[in-house]
Amino acid sequence: MLEIYQREFSGSFYSWRGGVWIVAAALIFSMVAYLLLTDKELSLLDQGEMLFTLAEVIIALGVVMSATSASSSISGEIESGTFESLLLTPVTHRQIAMQKLLSVLTVWAILYLVSIPYLVVVASGTHLALSAVLYVGLYGTLLVTGLSLISIAISARLKSSKSSIMTTLMIVLILLAPSLFFATSLKKTDFGLALESINPVSQSFNSLDSVLVDNEQALSLQVDHIWPVVVFVLACLLVFVFFTRQFEVKSAE
Repeated sequence: MLEIYQREFSGSFYSWRGGVWIVAAALIFSMVAYLLLTDKELSLLDQGEMLFTLAEVIIALGVVMSATSASSSISGEIESGTFESLLLTPVTHRQIAMQKLLSVLTVWAILYLVSIPYLVVVASGTHLALSAVLYVGLYGTLLVTGLSLISIAISARLKSSKSSIMTTLMIVLILLAPSLFFATSLKKTDFGLALESINPVSQSFNSLDSVLVDNEQALSLQVDHIWPVVVFVLACLLVFVFFTRQFEVKSAE
């Protein structure tokens, strides 16, 4: 039953490309942590703000990696001509998609495990280490799951790796834009507030901000931030279920 998952995981992790992803992520985490702890200007930040910045980088990198990988999971096999033989196996179309999703989530789990020592080091001397690890795991897993679900659906629908990757990256950039690229003044406008209220990435980062910077660590205090993210994942699941009922092997013109 998990033969497709094992093949996908081997291709995405044991191959040189998969190894490079993990090594590159570790190098990025190392660079960010080093700058936060040693740079004269960045080291003046409150330790909670340093931890929040690192948490943003971990989640953003995980989202981009997972969405990019998932967006070519179906279309790549259609273009390479291997998907027809895959459909001949005694596995339903939806099970194929679920195993591909599971392989993407496994790579995120490895990335998350790699990030934990960096969170612990940056949180050293505070009581924030456990909260940082748990909340990064919670929001990272929810966002990666939602975006992987919709990325696989897009891949199955468009049947073109180039189109599906570009579409998925556009969605990721739109979701990341308010938190990473909007100025503080723009965030405080009616437009910025309305956009953040429905943006799962913004809600996740706002929750991390309140936990790590404002020290509001109780889960009950984060419910208002958590439920929009859960709704986003459920909406992505509905799209995934609809588009993976039956696959077509004819590639897009």
